[in-house]
Amino acid sequence: MTEGYNRLRWGLMEIVLVYGGVLLIANLVGAYSMHSWWLEGKPLVQFSLVAGVQFLATIGLVLVFTIGKKASWAELGLRPASLRDILIYGCGTGLVLLLFMLVVSWPLSRLMPDISPQLYETMLRNAGHGASFVLLFFMGAVLAPVSEELFYRAMIYPFLRNALGPVWGILLAGLVFGLAHWDVWRTIPLAIGGLVLCYVYERTGSIYVPMVAHGVWNGVMSLLVLLKIQI
Repeated sequence: MTEGYNRLRWGLMEIVLVYGGVLLIANLVGAYSMHSWWLEGKPLVQFSLVAGVQFLATIGLVLVFTIGKKASWAELGLRPASLRDILIYGCGTGLVLLLFMLVVSWPLSRLMPDISPQLYETMLRNAGHGASFVLLFFMGAVLAPVSEELFYRAMIYPFLRNALGPVWGILLAGLVFGLAHWDVWRTIPLAIGGLVLCYVYERTGSIYVPMVAHGVWNGVMSLLVLLKIQI
């Protein structure tokens, strides 16, 4: 995982520009969707529009400020992954993270029963089990892991690793991931999830593996929500 770390083509300024750009674009689209007559009373369409634009903006801006600055695809972690790594570090880690979140959320829900669920979970619970759920599942299990891993693991983590070393880089990158969700009560569990995904990236050298882990984590969680709806 050390290849290219001492000659990164991006730094803190590029990371801030990506985050600020995505935030600005997502907020503008969100404001538009809230005040558009043709989207009135269509929360799923509004949510999907903002999520889709955020996905495209994240991918686009990350590529502009990395590959566009003559970084290699390998520097961004876009390297082939072995089947073993995908199964063990990808699928296996995703299931472990899901189990960890379930264990943590149980006492939290008992101690703080009034904590509002995340918007994505709320949308899932209101979607039923038809086409709406399939759309939300795709956004949670595919789009979010791809864009978030490219930004938080492939772009932010190498910068922090360069500056602080692998251990502190993993810890701080995980904390950044937790804080970026703007959820006070879930910051620490999400930060732990983020640092585990950083370790997976460090261990395998391919960003595709934490993408798989993240996708399994989100995807199985979404299926559990569906089962609860049907029960």
